[in-house]
Amino acid sequence: MAELLFWFLVSQTVAGLPDMAPGTVVQLVSNDLLTVYASAKVEDYRLTLVGEMPPGSEVRLLIFPPDASPEATAQALGNQALHARVSPEGDDLLVRFEELEGPLSFKKWLAEERGIDLFLMPSEGEPTDE
Repeated sequence: MAELLFWFLVSQTVAGLPDMAPGTVVQLVSNDLLTVYASAKVEDYRLTLVGEMPPGSEVRLLIFPPDASPEATAQALGNQALHARVSPEGDDLLVRFEELEGPLSFKKWLAEERGIDLFLMPSEGEPTDE
C-alpha cells in the first residue's frame, strides 16, 4: 500500500513534465545555468547525453519541446529547470522535487512513463550502462 501511495505522489509531482516527443531537447547544465555539460534530442525512443558528468555532480536539467519558441525556452531557463544529481554509478540522473522526500530516477521515469531509454555517455567512451 505504501508503494502505491508513493507512486501516486510521484505521478502527481511529475505530471507537469513534458511528453518527451521525438525532437525534445534535454540539456544538463551547471547550477548557474552558464555551462552546458551535455545536450541531446529524443530520437527513436532514446536519449543519449554525451559529456563530462562525474558521478555525484549537481546539475540542472532543462527540457525544451521540439521547435521551442523563445517563450518556451525562457520558461525552461527560469524556474522550470529541474535540480538533479548524477547517480553514484554515473548512469542516471536523480531529480529532486520539493514534494518528494527522496530523489526520483530520471532513467526509470523515462522508461516507465515515456518508453524512452536514457544513456549517459562520457565524451570519449561507451554508454555507462551498456
